[in-house]
Amino acid sequence: MATERLHKFLARAGIASRRLAEDMIRHGRVNVNGVEATLGMSINPDIDKVTCDGKSVEQAEAVIYAFNKPVGVTSTVRDRYAAKTVAEFFPKNQRVYPAGRLDKNSSGLLLITNDGELANQLMHPRYSHEKEYVVELSGVSSDNIKKFTHRFRLDGAQTQPMRVAKIKRVMVGRWLVNLVLKEGKKRQIRRVANLLGYTVEQLARVRVGKLRLGDLRPGEWRIVKREDII
Repeated sequence: MATERLHKFLARAGIASRRLAEDMIRHGRVNVNGVEATLGMSINPDIDKVTCDGKSVEQAEAVIYAFNKPVGVTSTVRDRYAAKTVAEFFPKNQRVYPAGRLDKNSSGLLLITNDGELANQLMHPRYSHEKEYVVELSGVSSDNIKKFTHRFRLDGAQTQPMRVAKIKRVMVGRWLVNLVLKEGKKRQIRRVANLLGYTVEQLARVRVGKLRLGDLRPGEWRIVKREDII
């Protein structure tokens, strides 16, 4: 087999996304043939022995779960401060992790996988994969809702415009809004809503790429294929 970059190999093996794999190498957690790995190095998977945190890294068959993350669950595999993480919903003998994030107070579609290449594509802004959310907003009027399509400055950079796909009035002072993003800054929808004078009462992701949440109940998952998503 031809050589490949170590961080790509780790991603393909389901250890982490490419970006996180680079961090693991940088922090000395990865060895190749008993020697601490360095950023940018290449390996031959058929010959070289790779370990991460002292455990041998083997290629695993790719698996992708579509998961309906409940409110109150943290989108991490390990977090000693979290009451409950997504890892608790999946087989303990599989090394899988979230492809992206969904904050603790939000619910909906979260992809859990050991396919590091897929995770990288879904998380990196340059690929522009759409993510759709249903958001319940409370506020005085609906006048500012279409301003979600404007650019905002968050974390020192301009956001990409969101698309308002649907607006529905639920009751006086409350609306259900479908918002579509091609990038996802941390808590972007909640922060923009606050800037526009709204409170987010509920937020659920209902689509990633081509894949919709469907009838999955909170805490349930189903296995999907890469072509179902992108």
